[in-house]
Amino acid sequence: MDKENKSIDRILENFEVSVMSITLYCLSELPFPIGVKRTIDVLKGNRNAFAQNQGLMTLSTFSALPSFTRDQLSDIFDLLILHGFADVIMETQDEEEYPVVAINKKGMTFLHDGKSPGLSILNILMDKDVPGIPDEDQDLFYKLKLTRRQLAEEYDYPAFMVCSDSVLRDICLKKPTEPDELIKITGVDMAFMKHYSKQILYVIRHYVTREKGS
Repeated sequence: MDKENKSIDRILENFEVSVMSITLYCLSELPFPIGVKRTIDVLKGNRNAFAQNQGLMTLSTFSALPSFTRDQLSDIFDLLILHGFADVIMETQDEEEYPVVAINKKGMTFLHDGKSPGLSILNILMDKDVPGIPDEDQDLFYKLKLTRRQLAEEYDYPAFMVCSDSVLRDICLKKPTEPDELIKITGVDMAFMKHYSKQILYVIRHYVTREKGS
């Protein structure tokens, strides 16, 4: 039985390495760095005008991960950036700053060596309850996470640049319904309030109202 378990563990580890390799290789073969949203489009094989005009459909990683959800791929990019395998770089175009994602030296070393990175990518892909969130609030956390990803895509940011999982978890647990309650949460600043508070508060208010009515 132990031998069988080790074999399964090895298969799962190889799968994680493969997913990470595909994602990082996508970054390495892009003709120029682009944002997370458009990189996800490449991996999912979205044949939009940008992909056609920039020749992205000829990349070997175009449509390499079509069955992954955008939320899953967004989480994978967050993980790779937070663990130092890729960087977010602010580029200036037409006097506006835009975030792009680029593979770095650590990411290239991983692609060359192919060793297990020790990252829990499987936890992202599996439909598991979030630790520290009561069962009755799991649905709210999922909705907040989805809203965060949508907001991040709107600005073409990695999701963690909107707020971290720990801040999102705190928001879920405290359920602020007014701006003066939201701003009191550690990690929520005036920039967050300006750009994201309206959508976040809407989700919470809708959830709280539904719960009270049930």
